[in-house]
Amino acid sequence: MKTVLVIAYLMGGHVIDTERLDAASMEECVKTRQAALSGVTPVTTRYGAEVLISAECRRLSVAEPNAS
Repeated sequence: MKTVLVIAYLMGGHVIDTERLDAASMEECVKTRQAALSGVTPVTTRYGAEVLISAECRRLSVAEPNAS
């Protein structure tokens, strides 16, 4: 299993962009998610204030590398 952090950028209820970051473990993913969403980071400043950010940690089987 592979753990990834999936970040979605939303405007007007529609996803306008996504980003996927590899994580070493689920615990590390959760820490990275909290850090990315709790302050001024490249994740939070990528777009203007009108863009909402959603992030979730997911476990993927190695057989589905392009799943999001």
